[in-house]
Amino acid sequence: MVEIEAPRAGCPGLARLEPGDEAAVARLFGRLTPESIYRRFFSPISRVEQFTSSVLRVDQHDRAAVAAVAGGEVIGVAQYSRAPGACTADLAIMVADAWQRQGLGTRMVAALADRAAAEGIASFAVDVQGDNFGALRLLERVAPGLRLAFSAGVGEGSFPIESHR
Repeated sequence: MVEIEAPRAGCPGLARLEPGDEAAVARLFGRLTPESIYRRFFSPISRVEQFTSSVLRVDQHDRAAVAAVAGGEVIGVAQYSRAPGACTADLAIMVADAWQRQGLGTRMVAALADRAAAEGIASFAVDVQGDNFGALRLLERVAPGLRLAFSAGVGEGSFPIESHR
């Protein structure tokens, strides 16, 4: 992990994830409930290797990930993935259950938006389950005015990004 924002008085720091961070990301898997995993991946994931390979498929250009870190442990991840040369990237976020609703998702998305903007990405695309109220509240904060199109209980949409620093 490469620190991008130092921890502050009781507030976790942020770091850029690298392909060699398997052990830290594997420990995050143990902090997530099956429901949180399903909310992120839209399917059950039971093997830690499936989880780590998905999270750590990063190249810092078309795929990047930012982690929230407390006490040296990964407690949340926001990541983007885009097709080479595309201007829009898919956004995914997960936060360990014990750390949810503390503003970590908002901070990670802001840091990830900075990274994405530097790589020429103009917007994030999102898919969210209609009953994932935490994710819907997060999207209201980071993308005011976002309109999701719902089908079969899943909302899809996109929003423009800008650097937050």
